[in-house]
Amino acid sequence: MLKLIVACLLLALAATVTEGKVYTQCEVASALRAKGVPEEQVATWVCIAHAESDFDTTAINSNTWDYGIFQISSIYWCESGDSAGNGCGISCNSLLADDISEDIDCVQRVYAETEAIGQVPGFKAWTTYAGNCDGDNSAWIAGC
Repeated sequence: MLKLIVACLLLALAATVTEGKVYTQCEVASALRAKGVPEEQVATWVCIAHAESDFDTTAINSNTWDYGIFQISSIYWCESGDSAGNGCGISCNSLLADDISEDIDCVQRVYAETEAIGQVPGFKAWTTYAGNCDGDNSAWIAGC
């Protein structure tokens, strides 16, 4: 009986493990464009994804509890079970999958909402923006 319980627990655990992917910069650019991100923002988002996660969808910052390729904050934007944040209406674990559609929807929301209130406008909601991505980012999408 104990073996059956252990086997069921292992099966359940395996079913909850998300796939992940390390994107190329052109794949990120393509996904952003497919979701309707304005072309003038694409290179900066690619730069931010690189600075935040090195394009790895499974990235989790265990100090800040930011998730996914864009390191979206569980304090404000995704629900982790331990946090009250859920401004994007998504689970933080969903940001760890290989499909970054929800991630892009969320970063567009963060960008728009922070831009609207002017508190931490747009890209500045990502700490890696300053010093990494606040200049000419066209090289990030050259040839994409």
